[in-house]
Amino acid sequence: MSISYFVVFGAYLLFLAWTCIASIRQVESLSDFTTGGHRMGLLLGVGTSVATWVSVASVMGVPGYLYRTGVAAIIGWVAGWFLATAVMPILAQRVRRPELPARTFPEFIRMRYEPFQRVSVLQLIVAVLMLVGYFIFCHLQVVGFGIVFNTITGVPYEYAIFAFLALLALTSLGGFWSVAATDTLNAVLILVGLAFGTGSILYATGGIGPILDTVAQTTAPINVGGEPLEPGILLSPAGTFGWSVLIGIFMSNAVGASVAPHWINRFMAPKNSKAAVLQMMWTVVALIPIFVCLIIIGLGAKALLPSLPDGKTTDYIMPLIVQQHAPAFVGAMTLIALLAAAVSTANSMLLNCGTSLYYDIYRSCFPERKFDDRSATRQLRIAVLVLGVLSVLSAIKPPLLLAMGFTYVYGAFGAAFMWPVWLGLFWRRMNRTGAYAGVVIGMIAYVAAKSLDASNPFVVGAGLSLVATLVGVFLTPAPPKEAYEAYFEPEVSPSTRAVALRIRRESDEVQVADSPAVELKGASA
Repeated sequence: MSISYFVVFGAYLLFLAWTCIASIRQVESLSDFTTGGHRMGLLLGVGTSVATWVSVASVMGVPGYLYRTGVAAIIGWVAGWFLATAVMPILAQRVRRPELPARTFPEFIRMRYEPFQRVSVLQLIVAVLMLVGYFIFCHLQVVGFGIVFNTITGVPYEYAIFAFLALLALTSLGGFWSVAATDTLNAVLILVGLAFGTGSILYATGGIGPILDTVAQTTAPINVGGEPLEPGILLSPAGTFGWSVLIGIFMSNAVGASVAPHWINRFMAPKNSKAAVLQMMWTVVALIPIFVCLIIIGLGAKALLPSLPDGKTTDYIMPLIVQQHAPAFVGAMTLIALLAAAVSTANSMLLNCGTSLYYDIYRSCFPERKFDDRSATRQLRIAVLVLGVLSVLSAIKPPLLLAMGFTYVYGAFGAAFMWPVWLGLFWRRMNRTGAYAGVVIGMIAYVAAKSLDASNPFVVGAGLSLVATLVGVFLTPAPPKEAYEAYFEPEVSPSTRAVALRIRRESDEVQVADSPAVELKGASA
């Protein structure tokens, strides 16, 4: 391995260590650890949003699917993700509107639908679904890291993935501040590294024209010795998928990603709703050059390497092409960008896993127990570290292609959470019964449709979820104002504020002084 790789990788590790130490010092409360204390600035907000979006499913999965299916991957993944990001400012404005926003997505669901429950079963259900989904996400980042590290160093994949555990510990144990700081650097590294890699691809192929000419004519199989492709199939809009399957992938990525819980958490971090909206608007702008590079690299790889060696999946496209066709320093920068993509998304997903397990499940099950911020933060760090170890162990035998794994989870999240989130933020009449029905029926229907190989399981899950939600809403009473007022009104009543304070476990004196009636309503709920 070239000295350039060691120099660039060493500098990257030093930065991660520095940001972890600096971020740990900024964590003074549980809110600091989970959402940055609701005071995240625009630069860090955009940086962490961009880096979280550009995971290994993007930087390795998208070029891999372009190599495998051609321009259909642009419709299924790139267009889907951009549509999701484009609608996020609308959600961000409402989610961040309350004076006392939630710390986590399950807590947001509780505040919106079960504000008077001492133990919110809906919060627990959502937290369990999040725990499973984000564990899968983190698992996929470990897989991507292992592939890159194996390609760079020659260290066997099964051993390479354990190097990821140190990076996860460095970037996750400082909480949201550490994640945001490292993500901002990672976003820059991803953009610069992909720009270098794209330049090398264009130089090696002769430009966009020769790439498209080659892709239009090639019949080379994906792997050596495999079935040859149909001429022109890689430039066909539906590619090798077929329209029904492709539309299902697009909708899972577009609608599912827009309500993915980690994005709702990102909306809570800025200091106000205006900052939350600007954060997501600038994120869309920053993503454009990154995905342009990924498209060029994916199609260019087919021109430079017509078929992959036997036993290699398309997830290996990026590291193989960079090593073979880029100068040492350029290759180092590009592959560090891949590592940055894995780290930036994994630390965010691991933080979501840990907060779901500790804050939304463990703490919610013991509402009478006293938790101080120092011990709570320490215990949350332990939960994050344990989940990191388990995610590495689970990645020893990876079962999924990276981009498709993300699509499955986004589809499940969308089917379960789409209507509780969108209707909850824009329809006052949306109530807890509708939320229960939407989450439970949506998830069951999606999993069942996927198990039965339905061509569009997301439409099945989201459609049945909508029917169940509307039936539940109209057959049961309207919600109390304390459940929706903070998301619709600039000024809220004392009782609504008191409920939010109680959920956030603020002082009992403030809670009682603001509204003694709250305790009476809570007792009867």
